[in-house]
Amino acid sequence: MRLVKPNWVTHDGSPIFSVDIHPGGKRFATGGQGGDSGRVVIWNLEPVLNEAAEGNSNIPKMLCQLDNHLACVNCVRWSSTGLLASGGDDKLIMIWRLASGVGASTLFGGKTGVETWRCIATLRSHEGDILDLAWAPHTPWLASASVDNTVIVWETSKSSIVAVLKGHTGLVKGVTWDPVGKYLATQSDDKTLRVWRTNDWGEESLITEPFEECGGTTHVLRLSWSPDGQYLVSAHAMNGGGPTAQIIERDGWKQDKDFVGHRKAVTCVRFNGNILQKKTSGVNKPLQFCCVAIGSRDRSLSVWSTSLKRPLVVIHELFVSSVLDISWSSCGMCLCACSKDGTIVFIEFTEQELGQPLDSAQQIGIQERLYGKLAQGGCTVMEAPELLITKPPPAPPESLSTQPLNCVQTINSVSSMPSKAPINKQIETRTSDGKRRITPMFIPPPPDIMDSGINKPVPTAPSSSFSSSSQTKSSIVIEKRDEVVQPNVSSTINSNTSSTTAASLLTLKRKEQNSQKPNHTSPTKKSKAPIERNGNTVLLPPLKATNNIYQQAGHYAVSITNNQNLSHLQMFQGTSTEPAWDHYLGYSVTALATSSSIVAVCLEDWSVHTFYTAKGARATPPFAPPSPIAKLHAAGSMVMVISCYGDVRVWEISLNFCRLIVSTSAGHLITPGISLLSCTLYNGMPHLAFTNARAYIYHKEMGTWLVIGDSQDPVWRWSAVNATNSTGIGGRIPRGPLSVLQEGLNRIAGSSIPPLRMPHSVSCIISYLEQQVLISKALGSSQEYVHWLMAFVSFLCTHDGLEHRLRIILDDLMGPSHSSANKSNWDSMILGIKKHKLLEDILKILSTQLRWQRLYLEYNEQLEELKKL
Repeated sequence: MRLVKPNWVTHDGSPIFSVDIHPGGKRFATGGQGGDSGRVVIWNLEPVLNEAAEGNSNIPKMLCQLDNHLACVNCVRWSSTGLLASGGDDKLIMIWRLASGVGASTLFGGKTGVETWRCIATLRSHEGDILDLAWAPHTPWLASASVDNTVIVWETSKSSIVAVLKGHTGLVKGVTWDPVGKYLATQSDDKTLRVWRTNDWGEESLITEPFEECGGTTHVLRLSWSPDGQYLVSAHAMNGGGPTAQIIERDGWKQDKDFVGHRKAVTCVRFNGNILQKKTSGVNKPLQFCCVAIGSRDRSLSVWSTSLKRPLVVIHELFVSSVLDISWSSCGMCLCACSKDGTIVFIEFTEQELGQPLDSAQQIGIQERLYGKLAQGGCTVMEAPELLITKPPPAPPESLSTQPLNCVQTINSVSSMPSKAPINKQIETRTSDGKRRITPMFIPPPPDIMDSGINKPVPTAPSSSFSSSSQTKSSIVIEKRDEVVQPNVSSTINSNTSSTTAASLLTLKRKEQNSQKPNHTSPTKKSKAPIERNGNTVLLPPLKATNNIYQQAGHYAVSITNNQNLSHLQMFQGTSTEPAWDHYLGYSVTALATSSSIVAVCLEDWSVHTFYTAKGARATPPFAPPSPIAKLHAAGSMVMVISCYGDVRVWEISLNFCRLIVSTSAGHLITPGISLLSCTLYNGMPHLAFTNARAYIYHKEMGTWLVIGDSQDPVWRWSAVNATNSTGIGGRIPRGPLSVLQEGLNRIAGSSIPPLRMPHSVSCIISYLEQQVLISKALGSSQEYVHWLMAFVSFLCTHDGLEHRLRIILDDLMGPSHSSANKSNWDSMILGIKKHKLLEDILKILSTQLRWQRLYLEYNEQLEELKKL
């Protein structure tokens, strides 16, 4: 082993927050602070590894310095094709490429800055500092983690957004890809680690237990996935009061192992990209394993092998400040780490010390044996059938994971909140309790820096501060309002209301188009619709006119601005700076609702205008609802309006027809003193949540509202907590509409649990679990239905005297051959899942307990006979 700490690799004494070695092995990049801007530097690796080259003045050390970022650079990452991505505190991601025409003669030309790197794309969408980046293993996708609590997956070849992942409630500080591209893992300050599926961007697993004791925080939480895909290792975790790096197994996401020994929190983890092997005495076949490096706030670095219980090497006091990033060379024998103290270190290993790397064909062969061949053109892999079941019972197998959400669109609709476009008015609101709230203004981003080399001057950027001695007098008008402000909604529940102020998902550069704007004066506004209607009480406040509004759905972004007393509607696609289409409307806008199919706009005359998102053509003539509108929402091809009297209407709008789906009233649900928290659509049916911690969904076939959440009910809350503890399902609840809803209701109701002493606690828990199964079915959430059904069965199996309840479930899943149902009214499918498949999974649960052996044999034999038929 050889350790080198080159003192010439520096950012002029400023911190270095990230380091990454080029896949070609000839360069490495560093990112951090540089003077009054962010700095990315590309260095020559040869002088680091070769002492003779280091002393040769003809061999340059610095190849290129890029000071284009407006603020500190937090992460730099190379793609497998040699592109460099950098992200920082300026909320920007820049993609760099070596300029064409640069050859070997200029690569080592004997002077600093001998290479020219050009910014070929600037990705804008995050509303906060970007802390970590990760390239997908087989596609040009790039994942970015930010302090705005989101993760964005980019299609860098098109500069477009693939998915926006929301669910974290704290700063997201680490992101990593499964090496076969099936999963993406993220770690956040909210003390959770989340695993996301790449086929539908749904949440596969939420891991919390190893991080519950974590106090304080670290600058980054860079986690890593092993090259064989079997292990995911987190950053900062705790075990018995000591800091660890938690090992999470892909098989069932088990968390029973960790790396221990560091005295302070683990900040970064990085696996060697190679699967290694070593010959051991007495064994003919070499032992294969993976190798991982761990950095900590205790200024030390440790290197571990997955085949050993102790570290291969530990280097203490390597820096004078925290280790922030780690990188391995593609050959696997060189390790690099950087520190907040502004220095880096290189460690060279030999194959005798570390192990012999497998060649790429052998490594791909191992991955294919484990997971099947990579699907063409994407990250999704088709795993072998026997490997699809990655979780032990009672969790459902992967083959049952039908999409309960609508891919990217539903991720945004469940957990995203729209934000407003640039305005020149600041709204100051004084609440009923005397507090003063100021609605934040959106500051447009600086112009794109698309093609700047190191010799071009850096354009002057606007200051991040709101005040400056060089600025002219502010033109911002402060509008003061004295009104009662309803409680704000958590991001998990008030995600679809267009009136909520939140971080926007997409920032677009807009140009003034005065030459294209019609020079019309505003017509005389018509009188507004009357608020009072035949003595009816106004239950919800009607929408008010606004000058500017902005919303995003998927890779579409829609903004409406007031221009010469006309409302100018513009739709932007991806990161394009020019609108794909626009319209002018003669009245001020009161609400905007956007989906991937429909754009709905409500105007101050209470009319609703609809447009096709992609084409820009009008979908229908303007609607004229019979009463003033309080809420407007769009999802897929559905548009929902709620009047101030509680009337609810839902229309389905397609290219071929427009029809009314739901027409009902929710007035009886709105009691005095409460207000509407959220209104969303699940499978075309309206769902409403209120500030009294109660939520409802309308069931069209039954013609009534169903209660799907009541966190104020003491029996409900008590049963929910005890059901989780009794069944052991707390950390494995799938992310879906029901879990998102009930989490939000629990926050509103508070964390206190009623200290009840239930005389029939078992029956209470059974009733709760049964309700969860039925609610999941009513919502059409297949994943959650399977989860709660298995939890229900598991609970019944662990208590005596409940065989009759088990038989009710088993008989229904078995079908007509074993129940009183007729073939004409028995459906072999439920929510797109075969009932016999569910029966097989339940029988697996029964087979693990000897006391249910007789019941297992009885139903298993009949199921086998049905299969033969």
